[in-house]
Amino acid sequence: MDSLLLVLGLILLAVVGYDFFRTTLSGSGAGFLTRFFLTLSHKFQLSLSRIFGRKVFRLSGMLVNLTVLAAWILLIWLGLFLVFSYRPEGIVNSDGRVATAVERLYFTGYVLSTLGIGNFTPTTPLFEVLVSLFSFFGFIFFSTSMTYLISVSSAVMHKRALALSIQTIGENPAKVVKGLLEPDSSFSHQQITALQQMLDRHNVNHQAYPVLHYYNSPDISSALSVNLAVLDEATSILLHSRDQPLYQELQSLRHSLDQFLRHIREKFRHQSDVDNPDINWSEVDLPVGLLPSEVGEDPQLTERRKILGELLYSEALSWSDVYPKSALNAAKQPAS
Repeated sequence: MDSLLLVLGLILLAVVGYDFFRTTLSGSGAGFLTRFFLTLSHKFQLSLSRIFGRKVFRLSGMLVNLTVLAAWILLIWLGLFLVFSYRPEGIVNSDGRVATAVERLYFTGYVLSTLGIGNFTPTTPLFEVLVSLFSFFGFIFFSTSMTYLISVSSAVMHKRALALSIQTIGENPAKVVKGLLEPDSSFSHQQITALQQMLDRHNVNHQAYPVLHYYNSPDISSALSVNLAVLDEATSILLHSRDQPLYQELQSLRHSLDQFLRHIREKFRHQSDVDNPDINWSEVDLPVGLLPSEVGEDPQLTERRKILGELLYSEALSWSDVYPKSALNAAKQPAS
């Protein structure tokens, strides 16, 4: 039994340690434990939003970060406690009395927090080494966590800036189309280039900090999922139009959108049965003379709308928020 506690503790420490460093230092995603707790926190937020409305999402970032931080701390604390429980006599107080289970838990906590109080001490070489090692780890853990959260905060600001930049051009696909078809073609080119650069940066941030995906906006108009769907639909309308204005510039923007949607499809599938909307572009208030060709059952357009629909679902939204008061003939709400 004692050996089992040691093995379980070391395995837990190794798994959580890998997950922590994989998430904070790799710059290429999150460990599986972090992804699990992020998903759990996100589902909890969605459940609360059905009861209290979108105002719950004001606490979105705080809930997500506290969930992950608490999970890391508690699991590391538990793992080290199990190791110290392998030989209870290895931890004694200043009078030489063997520490109780509660006292070992307390001792583990102040080792990790680097307090160094000293009213309990290790007596075996293994425990002495572990105390030194995890005192260093505690310092690294808290400093790395704060650095990571600062980087995430910067990425969150950029995510909001991207959403607002799209929303400034237009609040629905028709208005974005009109905004991009300005008489001054050089201005349109600058807008598209700026959006592409911001989208590329967000894509990099999203891959490095998956926690970004779970920051939901309480304001529908500034939700990135809605604005990305609006931008993608506007781009599709222009690329499917017979005259194909701004074709070269839009192809570059489309490529950036494709990269982001591919990343979402591979890493963040939320609801596989979200239905595609029935969108008829002939019902959209487009500029006079702009006639998008009929796309029929375009598999690429169908697939990207499916991914965008899942992205909308992840923020408790639907296609009716992209096409308000319809060009949607039979929009279906995502399943609960």
